[in-house]
Amino acid sequence: MPTERRRIIFSDDEIVSAALAHCRATGVPLPDAEVEEQLIETDSDCGLILTFAVSSPDQIDEVRLDADSVLTALISYCRMQSIPLPKAAAKRLDPLGEALSMVFDMQRPRGSVSSTIAA
Repeated sequence: MPTERRRIIFSDDEIVSAALAHCRATGVPLPDAEVEEQLIETDSDCGLILTFAVSSPDQIDEVRLDADSVLTALISYCRMQSIPLPKAAAKRLDPLGEALSMVFDMQRPRGSVSSTIAA
């Protein structure tokens, strides 16, 4: 059975924007500060750590998102940006060098593509 694979590669700014929007939408507390650094945990499951440039040691300076939260954040980001996503696909995160990508694998049932080649 043929498999179709699609990959969307996200920039650092897009990842941060998606993560911050997800945190706000789900009530994750965020400091009133700029993101200083973002780290994709490629050695584990593609979680994300956002480090903030806080002015007080009493403030939260780091927010961690697990892979499921990052995936949800990126799917929401794509919807907000009108980037079409396949509904019937297995979705996963995949590190790509220093970047992060979302991969879609879709199984095509046999007989779903008609042949136009004459014998």
